[in-house]
Amino acid sequence: MAFDSNDRHCAYRPFAPEDFEPVAELFYRQWGTEAGERLGRLDARINVCNYLMDADWGVVAEGVDGRLLGALLVETGAQTEAMRSSWRTRREELLAQVAPGATFGHEVCRVEADELALSRRFREKAAGQPEVAAEFKLLIVGGEARGLGVGGGLLRLGENHLRQAGARGYYLITDDTCDVGFYDHLGLSRLVTEASVAEVGVNLYIYGREFCYASH
Repeated sequence: MAFDSNDRHCAYRPFAPEDFEPVAELFYRQWGTEAGERLGRLDARINVCNYLMDADWGVVAEGVDGRLLGALLVETGAQTEAMRSSWRTRREELLAQVAPGATFGHEVCRVEADELALSRRFREKAAGQPEVAAEFKLLIVGGEARGLGVGGGLLRLGENHLRQAGARGYYLITDDTCDVGFYDHLGLSRLVTEASVAEVGVNLYIYGREFCYASH
């Protein structure tokens, strides 16, 4: 089922499990790694598994040629334990491909733990605030689709989904390796700025938006 859209560059549809590899490929192309192609693609798959363990809703953008141009994964707290376990198992299988004691494996886990710790602290500190109702776990757009409105389209569909579910807002975590100005441009509020523990010289940011509903 495709989502209604006037976007002439792409079509939007719900995320499906078979989108895992194309999304991981987008992740690899955008962030890559200094560890080489094999470990870079492995790192991308592990990261996408991390997001899918928590995400219970998602949307992807497809170009006219059928190629995946972008994706958004959202956590609202409705993930089933069966799906969480399935993605966790896949993540463990991928981590098992890393040589025991390899620096790369430790770095992947440290970056993951860094973001999870920040998310947990924010949820605890901001408990009851509108933005903690949901988290955008991953928003990614391929290089060839940037500037075409794909990221804004994905964000808009995610916000529409949350509004229809009655959520009061959402937040997301990003860092200096991403285009943080994109979120400023779209009017999200920067709620937290914190130095990364896992990556020296990199700042982590939390952006959020509170939804306003008309009172009756």
